[in-house]
Amino acid sequence: MINEDILNMVKIYNTYSLDWMGDEIKSLSDLTRHHIVKKEDDGIDDISNYALLTSYSHHFIHYLEIHYNKEYNYINSLLLELNQSNMPPTSEYYEKILPIIKKVKKSIKNKRRKRN
Repeated sequence: MINEDILNMVKIYNTYSLDWMGDEIKSLSDLTRHHIVKKEDDGIDDISNYALLTSYSHHFIHYLEIHYNKEYNYINSLLLELNQSNMPPTSEYYEKILPIIKKVKKSIKNKRRKRN
């Protein structure tokens, strides 16, 4: 069963095809709630503090938190901005977030090549 907060957010933000980091949503049951402000930093368990991410994006953003903290902070700020807008992600929003994600993925790929 899909979490009620996720269902409410899907309706509010019209998030049916792409998650907030641009990953394709194959099934609503794959959506997760990412705490924008972490619980240990006094983040609350409420839709006002969640971003809708697929499982893949959720794991990826936590990878960024550890290995690409500057990019993580920037992406999290975009997620917070979107959350506070109570509006669906726009093409302008994705134009801000997708180049950062693409840059990081390219960096990860290059680092892996250098190791091999």
